[in-house]
Amino acid sequence: MAIGTTTAILLGVGAASAGLQVGAGNAQAKNIERQAKYNAEIYDQQAGMIQEKKRIQDQQFNRQAARVRGSIVSRTAGKGLLLSGSPAAILADTESEMLFDKAIADYNLDVERNYAASGAGYMRDEGASQSRLARFTGYSNAFSTLLNTGLMAAPSMAKAPTSGSTIYRPSNTGRTYKSPYGNTYKY
Repeated sequence: MAIGTTTAILLGVGAASAGLQVGAGNAQAKNIERQAKYNAEIYDQQAGMIQEKKRIQDQQFNRQAARVRGSIVSRTAGKGLLLSGSPAAILADTESEMLFDKAIADYNLDVERNYAASGAGYMRDEGASQSRLARFTGYSNAFSTLLNTGLMAAPSMAKAPTSGSTIYRPSNTGRTYKSPYGNTYKY
């Protein structure tokens, strides 16, 4: 079946447009994945820095606890007393308060690290979801374009008359025309 030049151009442009839409959807999906990966890496780095902050805090606590112990022991010994009774109770009480403060700080850092790790997971999941959506949108738009192109081209691609057939036109005048191709036109 032969098609006209306009129809051929229409079909070509429609196919090219559909291809571009698929390509654009895939490119957008790739960019979304790349951005989500970058954001997730930032959250991972934050979680790592919080873990390092906790390690440093533990070292600082150990130094501070040793300094407090040394201070209490040296003051007690400087007064000529033994480390028993009230000085030992003060040392134990101070040490337990410091451990309690350390536990609170550790908990807060764990919550902060878990939040950052959760943010990284969310970024990965959201990026994958948005990427799938962008890819689907590209294919959906391409399908819609092809469908519309087909609907626009269909009338011009209707079956052309074959040689020797009669074509009727609704004029009811009874006049006929015989074409050089063997078709008879009634009008």
